[in-house]
Order: sequence, then structure tokens, then C-alpha cells
Amino acid sequence: MNKTKNTSEIILDTAQSIVQEFGFNGFSYAHIAEKVGIRTASIHYYFPNKEDLADALIVRYHRSFNAAAAQIDSETQNGLEKLRKFILIYAGPAQDYCACLSVMFSSDWATLSGKVREGLSQFFTANLTWLEQALDQGRRDGHLRFEGTANAQAHQFLASLQGAQLISRSFRDLSRFDMIANGLISALS
Repeated sequence: MNKTKNTSEIILDTAQSIVQEFGFNGFSYAHIAEKVGIRTASIHYYFPNKEDLADALIVRYHRSFNAAAAQIDSETQNGLEKLRKFILIYAGPAQDYCACLSVMFSSDWATLSGKVREGLSQFFTANLTWLEQALDQGRRDGHLRFEGTANAQAHQFLASLQGAQLISRSFRDLSRFDMIANGLISALS
């Protein structure tokens, strides 16, 4: 076990990796324990049940997104460049032929607790709000062109990237993600 990270972070890292490959309902604490090299009781100590683990995962994922979005905002004011950097957030899981945590949780929506569903909705809202602002800014600055509202465009952009992850995963072909992402940028610039 990696001693530079605490046990709960290692559990979360491992659980996230498993969820992104198999879905939230596709694993048990025994799977995590085996990968981490600890007993399931140790996992229950940090996350008494699977819903606690799911909640911790989505909270951490949301925090990570907020940090990535803030970094993008600090690096550029150009709306087009912001979108290119945003795409890289979604390209990460696609490179491993996985889907982002939010996509995998969404596919298990019916079995998630209300708290986890709310956290997932907040995560998507943060993504859409950020995208809408980047799109509005890019259109005002003349770097982006599109018909309709920035809100509708943000929904299309996010849904396209999530779909691109799934298609890339299904074909085990990263070029399909890149083709869709490049098409999104081309259509806006």
C-alpha cells in the first residue's frame, strides 16, 4: 500500500477506478480490499456502507472538477481555449477506455440513494454552469459562434463528450473520442 496517501484516499482511488470500469453496482468491498491489500472491515471503518462510499466519491469528484475548472479559468480568458482544456478533463478516462465517474453513476441512477443523486446533479450543474459561462464569454469575445443559447450549447457539449467516452470505450478506439471532440470545437469556431 502507498504510504504517501492515507487509507481512505487509497480506497477512494481504487473504488473510482473500479466504478469507471465496471459501474457502481459492478463491485463489492471485497474487490476493493483485494486490490488495496486490506480487509473489508478496514473499508467499512472509513465508509460504513456502499452509499457512504458513493457519496464520498461524488463529493471528491466534484471538488476535483471545481479545481480543474478554476485552473482553466486562471490559465486563459479565451472561451475557445477554455473548451479545449475542458475536453482534456473528459479525455482522461477515455484514454483508459473508461467513462467518467459521473457517466457511470448516471447509468446506475435507479439504485443510487437520494443523497448521491443530489450530489451527481450538483456535479452536472457545476459542469453546465461553467460551460455556459465559457461559451457566453467566447461568443462575446468573437472566438466562438453558435446559434441558440449558451445553456443549450453547454448541454449539447457535455452530452457529446460523455457520449464520446462511451463510443470510444465500446470500440476501444480513442480516435473516436478525438473525432467527436474535434468536431465539437470545429462547429463552434
